[in-house]
Amino acid sequence: MKKLILTAGLAALLTASAAAAEPATLTDKADKLDEVIFGSVQEGAFLDRVNAMDAAVYGGANGPAGLDNRVSGLYRDVIRDENASQPSLSTRVNTLEYYLTDEIKQDALSSRVEMLENTVFGVSKTGALDVRVNELEKAVYGDTHFELVTVRLPANTVFKISLNEDVSSKSNQEGDVVHFTVQEDVMQDDVLVLPRGAQGSGVVTKVTRPKFFGRSGSLEISFNQVFSIDAEEIPTVLGPEAQEKLKMEAAAVGASAVGALALGPIGLVGGLFIKGKDVEMPAGTELYIQTQQDVETHGMKQAEGAPKAILHKTVKGGEVTAEMTDHVEKSALADEAKAEPAAESETEGAGEAAAPGEDEPSVVIIRHE
Repeated sequence: MKKLILTAGLAALLTASAAAAEPATLTDKADKLDEVIFGSVQEGAFLDRVNAMDAAVYGGANGPAGLDNRVSGLYRDVIRDENASQPSLSTRVNTLEYYLTDEIKQDALSSRVEMLENTVFGVSKTGALDVRVNELEKAVYGDTHFELVTVRLPANTVFKISLNEDVSSKSNQEGDVVHFTVQEDVMQDDVLVLPRGAQGSGVVTKVTRPKFFGRSGSLEISFNQVFSIDAEEIPTVLGPEAQEKLKMEAAAVGASAVGALALGPIGLVGGLFIKGKDVEMPAGTELYIQTQQDVETHGMKQAEGAPKAILHKTVKGGEVTAEMTDHVEKSALADEAKAEPAAESETEGAGEAAAPGEDEPSVVIIRHE
């Protein structure tokens, strides 16, 4: 069991969250996609990088030409789209890992899919990630699936976190970023919002080195935000409810002296010319934080019905074009096309229109260009 270590000065931290902006430029989006898909930003010409992403995700080029269209489409499909009603590829892999292991990982998407395939099938496969994830979902979920739903997460929702790296008043400076991992599932109305393994970040706001008269060092950290299973930012803070939870756990494990030091006034611990100690929080240190305000966000909820095949489609200039994965019926495309003004569905190599059966449900992701 990871040791709970309480820290002097943390009780006073109620700093407002610092917003983590979405990637603003084409290069920023491409870099983020590289990190998510491959684990690091790839080298080489920009066009070659985008071609590699398309090949990994779709098995080839998808959507209209133009780097802006291609990168934006990849970002929406792989990471997140604020207006989408279907989970992104990354969210679907997060959910698969949660379903199988109760925890999500932070490795490259490609290696995570390989590990899931080895776990489920005993061998890793090749080909487009979207098709491989769809096959995993069918094998893992059977006659159920997970849907992306909107949910309101209340303010002051308390949950446990652990630090990802060592933090110390001896080595850290103001402005240093602190990363942490959520240590317990956060559910709201049977919707999974924060799975164990979700990531968050904060910043060191003040560092005081030990002084004479036995005054110990102190370290102040603002725990700014955590990211949901759908990669949405949720503002967090070490507020009163989280402090109380921290005190209660300290008392439960017999750490009353440590708890008093961490959450109450810091008194003299030595005589004249005796220097106090640095604050040390090793990686794995567990704390509690809470949501700063009511947040409307997205989460995953299990529902009846077999997993849904994904159809990547581009809507441009009133024309509907499509590239289909396995088991997607022509009628599904036609149904979605009706929702687009003056749009007509066109498919290549598809059979006669037919209502999808229970074993072949289909969902269409539409891009508006």
